[in-house]
Amino acid sequence: MTRRIVFFLFLGFSLWGGFAQSPFSFEVDSLILRGMDQTLLCEFDEAMATFQRVIDRCPDHLVGYFYQAAVLQSRMMDYETDLWEGDFYRLIDKAIDTGKKQLKRGDDNAWTYFYLGSAYSYKGLYQAKAGSFISGFISAHKGMGYFEKTVELDSILYDAYLGLGSYKYWAGRFYKYLKFLPWIKDEREKGIGMVTLSVDKGTFSYWAGLNSLAWIEYDRKRYKEALILFKKGLGKYPGSRFFQWGVADSYFQLNDFSVAALFYQELLFSILNDSPNNGYNEVVCRFKLALSHFALGYYQEALNECDAILQRGVEEKISIRLEKYRKAARKYRKECLSRLEKKKGQEK
Repeated sequence: MTRRIVFFLFLGFSLWGGFAQSPFSFEVDSLILRGMDQTLLCEFDEAMATFQRVIDRCPDHLVGYFYQAAVLQSRMMDYETDLWEGDFYRLIDKAIDTGKKQLKRGDDNAWTYFYLGSAYSYKGLYQAKAGSFISGFISAHKGMGYFEKTVELDSILYDAYLGLGSYKYWAGRFYKYLKFLPWIKDEREKGIGMVTLSVDKGTFSYWAGLNSLAWIEYDRKRYKEALILFKKGLGKYPGSRFFQWGVADSYFQLNDFSVAALFYQELLFSILNDSPNNGYNEVVCRFKLALSHFALGYYQEALNECDAILQRGVEEKISIRLEKYRKAARKYRKECLSRLEKKKGQEK
């Protein structure tokens, strides 16, 4: 779940929707929207090319570098790899450096602070996902300072409240692990209110906030509410693996295993037909599919998925991460064989 939470937090620090208050031209606004759509649809090469056009048109603004870094992080998360990590850090640091130069030359408007906050926050989120939890929250905390400056300069730039609210919720969620950091507080309810405000009144925040709220609801175990939000996103972006995971996992948590299995099957087909596939997502998806089949009493189908998991070769680093799934698959495989044997005996 963590990898998808990080992705939708990215949306919370990004532009979305209309561009009535944008500091850019209509052409650049359209490119940003197109690149975001391409990212959600997992069309990562196309998104990188689109945001390169933003850089070409705004070479002295951090916006294009930020979005290219965001695409790479989303790509690494979707494929469960760190293959593009070096390029991600190069681009996100370029965005931060460019933004600071903008401030020095007097380009200190609310939007510059907004994007600097986004860049720091997104860097922090990646650091946390990569295992540097404390460093990640320190970077994200710097981002919050820029967001606060954003709303100080323009109190009705409601999109900034999405970044602030998302941070407050997730910082509160992990408060017991981070309370030694003096600025960390448990402000989850306040965070939810800020995210909701950005959805209701922000210029760009509807889809971003919708998905941030979906993962918050999922985290709060309010799976029916989460499912409604995820399905809205999937309706807008059919075939998007990011939304498919949310829908499938919500159905699974609601014990609607027959529908969950359909979505996991669609996800598995998408994963197997895309590249690169290092095996991680394939195994996770097969395992949840096996659990769904098992819960429905389809023991042969569950057995087939367990066998596929145990036969899937992966590199050592991925193998270590997948060991818990393999261990569980061996357990369910044994149980499936036992129940199939029992069923065969009853038929005689």
